[in-house]
Amino acid sequence: MHSIRAISTLAVVLGLWSAPVAASDSAQEHETAPTAAELETAPLSLRGTRGAPHPDCSNKVPLWEHEVQAGEHLGLIAGRYGVRRSALVELNEIADPNLIRTGQTLKVCPEIAPRQTKQVTHVVASGETMSAIAKQYDLTVSELLDRAGAELSNPNLVRVGQSFSFWVDDGMVEAFRPPLPKKKAKKKRAGGRKSHGRTRVSVQLDGGATMHIKRPRLAFGTAKTVRLIERAVGQYKRRHAKSPKVLIGDMSKKGGGKIEPHLSHRRGVDIDVGYVLKGDTLTTTRFRGVNSKTLDPKRTWALVKAFLDTDEVRYIFMDYALQKQLYEFARSQGTSEDELDELFQYPRGRGRSHGIIRHWRSHKNHFHVRFEG
Repeated sequence: MHSIRAISTLAVVLGLWSAPVAASDSAQEHETAPTAAELETAPLSLRGTRGAPHPDCSNKVPLWEHEVQAGEHLGLIAGRYGVRRSALVELNEIADPNLIRTGQTLKVCPEIAPRQTKQVTHVVASGETMSAIAKQYDLTVSELLDRAGAELSNPNLVRVGQSFSFWVDDGMVEAFRPPLPKKKAKKKRAGGRKSHGRTRVSVQLDGGATMHIKRPRLAFGTAKTVRLIERAVGQYKRRHAKSPKVLIGDMSKKGGGKIEPHLSHRRGVDIDVGYVLKGDTLTTTRFRGVNSKTLDPKRTWALVKAFLDTDEVRYIFMDYALQKQLYEFARSQGTSEDELDELFQYPRGRGRSHGIIRHWRSHKNHFHVRFEG
């Protein structure tokens, strides 16, 4: 059991929480200290790890070796660790992504902490449905069927007393747990302090005719980040020329550093982006509450996909309910199951870390993009 004080202390040390401030047009990412569970499921690039970073992972995270389990394909494996399929192909020099096999070992530079696996055997009780059994083990029905394999060859003929085995996630691998709190280092005298790369946060995003920037003084990023944003918005506007300006929230301040009340936005690699709306809210210049009636799933998916198409996105924070709308739209447009499994946390539940697009508190009125940095 973690005390609230211990959790708060660790969160501050890791830079995941800053004290609450008055609410504003820019949504707060945290109004209260994150729970112990949230600290564990935070992106590894944001919270760090106990294990040493590996050179094959650009010295950002430890290297992990994943053993391919029954029922897994490359999209599922990529989604499990919050990485792109292309990253797995490149790191493992995979000739044909469709020919991975059970028992094969794949190297991963994970963004979602790896977990051990274990085999369980379930005995069907009276009145149980496949949906209820899957939910009990924090799985989707399709995941359960894939993992059970031949033991569930016909899920419509499951009978009371029947048993079948499959694998589930177990505890988090120790090397990928949040780092232990460290004593605060003494501040160095003026002239001897290190900038930690913040001087790179020196390029201001110019919205021009395609973007509305809410707070220009907080629209600074690295040259690479600004270039990627312009590329993504350019792609989106070419395909939806008549859509309103893309609404841009906070990035970083010039030179980098903490911005209250954000948990990130310090290194010029983060950006808050407004969902594309419809109806009376179409041309809003504020982040507003978004729901199924006001969200334009077609244009919002095109905008999100334009960011993903840069191949430089580390993760996207998005409210789980809005993920559902985009997932269903993308699926209706023919997006493959492999890609859906790679990109979306939905439909696995907001408490299960999976995919590039994941739930995090306070992202109902905007989504948050973090680029590789």
